[in-house]
Amino acid sequence: MTWAQDEMVAGYFDGRIPDSPEPSANRSRSYRHGFQSGRDDLARKPSAPYDVRRKQAEEVLAAESLFAPQ
Repeated sequence: MTWAQDEMVAGYFDGRIPDSPEPSANRSRSYRHGFQSGRDDLARKPSAPYDVRRKQAEEVLAAESLFAPQ
């Protein structure tokens, strides 16, 4: 997995924990996207249709792959 994918997965798992605080701008876009997906699953209510969230994930991963830490 890439750095951005790792961040997205970490955010997802944190988002599934009910008392995890909302991430701020100090977290990557990938992490924040994953966090929202985790929250969506926790609430059992998507914040957007699947195809929209999937496209957002692809855009975030593509953008962050350009600036990934080495």
